[in-house]
Formats: sequence, C-alpha cells, structure tokens
Amino acid sequence: MAEINLSLVLDAITVVLDSVSPDSSIYIDKVEQGLNDGDFLVRLINTDYLKRGTGELNRVVSSFDIIYFPKNGNKDCICMGDKLSESLSMIKLSTEDTIRSVEKSFEIVDSILHFRVSYNYSTIKYQNADSMGQISLNRGN
Repeated sequence: MAEINLSLVLDAITVVLDSVSPDSSIYIDKVEQGLNDGDFLVRLINTDYLKRGTGELNRVVSSFDIIYFPKNGNKDCICMGDKLSESLSMIKLSTEDTIRSVEKSFEIVDSILHFRVSYNYSTIKYQNADSMGQISLNRGN
C-alpha cells in the first residue's frame, strides 16, 4: 500500500465526478465566477486524525461535501444523488490503492444537492534510517 494523503483522495473524487458527468465543471474549494447548471463544487468539511497504537500509525477520516447545481430541479438532484452514492462507494487512487466510503448521505437545500461522503484510510509516518539510531538486543546473558 502506498502512502495515502488528502490530495490523492480529493483527486480520486474529481476523477469519479468527471466520469459521472463529463460535461460538468468541477471546482475545488473556491469559485472565481458564478457556477453554471450541472457544475460541481467539492469542499472538505473536516479531517480527523485518530492515533492507532503507540507508533506513528493514524486512522484518518476525511469528510467532503460535494455540491451539485442541477440542470433540471429536484428530480435532477435526486438522480445525481443516487449516481454519486453508487459511484463514490469505493474510489481508486492514482497509487492504485482503493478506499471505501464509511458514510454517505445527501440532501437537497434550496434546489441544490449536498452529497456528503467520508473516507477512512490509514497513514504511517516512517522514520528515515539516519534518525533511527542503533538497535541492541539483550538476550538475558
């Protein structure tokens, strides 16, 4: 397994969105101009780092809000919510790793779809060989 980071997860989400709706524009974080019907805005809601064990292993849970501006009202929002639920269940990262969503939901607010999805993955911080020091074994002799 390669080292996974938030940027890889975000890139994988945008690849899926492009495959679901190839004619749509996908924006990350902020938009300079107004959005058009059919466009997506992907926002990171939060990321939790949960320490696992005594080493440098962390469980990371990153949550996203994928906002969709429909072309044809609420029915379009519902259809897109179903498509996103299916296609974002598991995403393939550019490292060839696959991660599974741990939570998905969507709601329509003011005729705009808010699809929320969270992904769970592990990270480990490796020490470089120079800083590891000497290891000595005590065999009880």
